[in-house]
Amino acid sequence: MVLYKVHSQEHRVRYFARPCSSAFLFQIVCIIFTILPPLFTSYFTSGFYYKELSYSEQPSVSFNGKYEIFIDSSSTSLFSSSDAFLNGKLISSYRSSTLRTSIPRDIDGDGLIDQFTITLNIILLESIASTTTNLWLQFQYALSRYPLLNMEALGVILLKAPSSLQNNSTVTIYGQLRLQQRQPLSSNSDYSSIQGSIINYGTYSTVPSFDDILNNYTSRNYYTTFDQNYVQWSSIPSTQQQLTIKIIVNNDLQSIRYIPNYWKEFRWAWIQYITALIPFFYIINKVKEFVFSNGLVRTVIHKSS
Repeated sequence: MVLYKVHSQEHRVRYFARPCSSAFLFQIVCIIFTILPPLFTSYFTSGFYYKELSYSEQPSVSFNGKYEIFIDSSSTSLFSSSDAFLNGKLISSYRSSTLRTSIPRDIDGDGLIDQFTITLNIILLESIASTTTNLWLQFQYALSRYPLLNMEALGVILLKAPSSLQNNSTVTIYGQLRLQQRQPLSSNSDYSSIQGSIINYGTYSTVPSFDDILNNYTSRNYYTTFDQNYVQWSSIPSTQQQLTIKIIVNNDLQSIRYIPNYWKEFRWAWIQYITALIPFFYIINKVKEFVFSNGLVRTVIHKSS
């Protein structure tokens, strides 16, 4: 009957056994215990594969010149925007406004905009002391490292004017535009030019519901919020009624959630498996050496000189 090598020791001593013998079955059990426990260990402890990972990227953000301003109090509501259609539909509450400056700055010289300053000026006919101001700023937001993402983004800023505010007032807001994800991005997908415009200008026959627009925007899988860090109000006594809004937007690294591709998961699975396999291989090999060298199972021994 054919003999099969079941173990070798230091390349000088080799152990042979017949199929279905105790030594042969012991060898099969050792192989199973060498392969399967590392697989189960890596799978149930730290996860054999990742369903989701994260990375850091500085997005490309630019202001596209679109804005809406809502000023509300208990007695009046004022509105101004960059869109002539909306201004015409809300003519009774419309106040003239202009985009004075939009200055981008590349602070660290890496070719990406790290900070930009937006200055808006709105002419008023009444005091805005103790009023609430909602400012909508529309940006272009893009990612280019793992998944490609390019979308129109919205930053909503909420301001509460102090009661001591004078006629000629300036408010300065410092903040950051942050990406919010309802689900991770897929590294195999192209999200360029997704989700369309926030407000499709010129398609409304009546005044749009801004509450519905905001609700639809925040219901998207990917949207942005504006994190306000500091707000500073100042006034200069004057006969002119106007409000100057200065927004300083900082654009730094952001943590992006994504689904890794197959090859990245495959490499990570092999790293985990090999790491768990090494100690099991060493232990099982020592057990086999002990069993065969002490004759605990019947084998045919060949020794080479």
